[in-house]
Amino acid sequence: MKRSKDTFKLNCQYRIVPDKQQVYQLNEWLYKLCRIHNLMLEERFNWWEFNRNSVNACPIFITHLPELKDQPTYYSQKRATHWSRETYKYLYEGVHSQVIQEAIKRVEDTFNRFIKGDLNGKRSGKPRFKSVRRYRTFTIPQLKPDCLSVTTNPHRRKNGGTRRDIAYISLPKVGQVKLIYHRPIPEGFTIKAALVSRRADGWYICLTLEDKSVPSLKSPEIEATQENSLGLDVGLEKFWTASDGEIELIQQHYRKSESKLVKLANRKDKKPHKSAQARKLAKKISKHHQRLQRKRKQFHYESATKLVSRDEQVFFVEDIKPGNLSRKNKPKQDENGKYIPNGQSAKSGLNKSINDAGWGQFLSIIAYKAAKAGKSVVKVKPHNTSQICSCCNRLVEKDLSVRIHHCLCGLILDRDWNAAINIKRVGLGIFPTIKRRKRRSKAATKEAYTVPLGSV
Repeated sequence: MKRSKDTFKLNCQYRIVPDKQQVYQLNEWLYKLCRIHNLMLEERFNWWEFNRNSVNACPIFITHLPELKDQPTYYSQKRATHWSRETYKYLYEGVHSQVIQEAIKRVEDTFNRFIKGDLNGKRSGKPRFKSVRRYRTFTIPQLKPDCLSVTTNPHRRKNGGTRRDIAYISLPKVGQVKLIYHRPIPEGFTIKAALVSRRADGWYICLTLEDKSVPSLKSPEIEATQENSLGLDVGLEKFWTASDGEIELIQQHYRKSESKLVKLANRKDKKPHKSAQARKLAKKISKHHQRLQRKRKQFHYESATKLVSRDEQVFFVEDIKPGNLSRKNKPKQDENGKYIPNGQSAKSGLNKSINDAGWGQFLSIIAYKAAKAGKSVVKVKPHNTSQICSCCNRLVEKDLSVRIHHCLCGLILDRDWNAAINIKRVGLGIFPTIKRRKRRSKAATKEAYTVPLGSV
């Protein structure tokens, strides 16, 4: 869900069932777009390697002045007179021109994030060349308003109920493709673009819907109070714990299926490389991972709906980055340069549990659900919220294995419940002085503060 200044955009995902000829054509498109992606990326790497230095600063023995070329851009690479259209003409035949332009635009965005960074200045890793199996998505930026045709299914179920409507979507240069119309498109919305992707169990299309009649009104700011707010602490033993004591048990989807996945992987490794049997087992493993992903996402949606349906209007959640929490430990070396144990073997199981919980996806879903219900979600810095006593504000240091909070004031409380109460207190500004632990570098400690969630 996205709001702009004068439009309202919504994404809906459907499954499509192309016939054999259309499946062959879509696979051929992905193959050609993958080759184009690699060619455009290779051209940018070559220019960056030989022409990135300025003329007055580069050594003449490294960069030859007569061979200097202009930096490749999105507009130069998508031009019809580009070198690749003559040398690799077969890659452009049969593929819609705008689909090719979107593939080149993806290379442009990826390379810019590697060189310049995003809006926050954070740079991503070096772009990689794609294999045919890793390139699974292409974008159709424009679709006709009447591209979707829906007819009522005349057949009835055995119990007399109506069946799902029959729907077909018209894709450029592909034709009419059958679409599983499991939910209707909201009234007033028009189809603007589509994202076609190939997955383990078939083909899917994500439609971008737009409605210009919906005004872009800002959601009203809700003043958080003790009565209308709730603090949430996410964890690995309990998925989340509310400040009023309510808990949600964690569903370890990957952990429960880990032994089955290991058996499938061992069977696949025993088969000859790139054999038909190995490919069948690899597809079976992919489908199993897809089921786990869907189970996890469904659990997150059900848990978020359970929270949003409560009477509270403001939810204080932790401002955490699961990617940083599951990062590998840095290697350690002794005086002789020999590597010594750094605790990574013990942390690998913790990292696996963090990734299995999916905190980042859950926090995004609850923010979307709350905005849709007219409520707000506020992110709070969780520094030492599990170490501070929620009754007397005393620091009670404890390891991660200690799950009960014991304080000298007499408070005995579950560790996560105590942290949830502190998160709510920090969000309300009742106790905004929870600080980081002092490091060995004696750097100045920073006070915890609340970060309002941006537009969702």
